[in-house]
Amino acid sequence: MLSTKAKAAAEKIKSFSAEDAESLAETIKHEVQHATHVLSERAKEAEAKVRAFADHAGDDITRYSGKAKAKIEENPVPATLIALGVGFVLGALLIRGRD
Repeated sequence: MLSTKAKAAAEKIKSFSAEDAESLAETIKHEVQHATHVLSERAKEAEAKVRAFADHAGDDITRYSGKAKAKIEENPVPATLIALGVGFVLGALLIRGRD
């Protein structure tokens, strides 16, 4: 059931003294704690970057939607005609896609 490498490692571990096993356990514990700390720090850094990106994107959406609203209010007839044209083209594409 075990691979030859696993069997060899198990035999080697059997030959360890109690002091060797305790030292190995401490080393493993230290390495796990270090890895956990590093991963935690990287996760915090990633979270900060994602939050900054989301905040920036939200600001952009607010700014551009305000600009679009102002343009529509300045030019309501052309904006309506453009919206009708886009709707017509999308409708035509969707109908054509069903066939």
